[in-house]
Amino acid sequence: MSVFTVRIPDDLDAEVRKAAAEAGLSLNAYMVRTLREQTLREALAAVDSEGVLLVDTGDDDPAEDIR
Repeated sequence: MSVFTVRIPDDLDAEVRKAAAEAGLSLNAYMVRTLREQTLREALAAVDSEGVLLVDTGDDDPAEDIR
């Protein structure tokens, strides 16, 4: 597992921490989920015209659902 530091404005920090708390997630879990979701959205947008079949694998990682 990799570790990296992200510098963000104080107001965004407060918003992200609040959103994580409201979701019942740790800050780390919230950020990982958000990054995965955004990465998946971008991947789907890039290949949407080619016809992507999504299969719900039941895995917590939405990227695993791309077939």
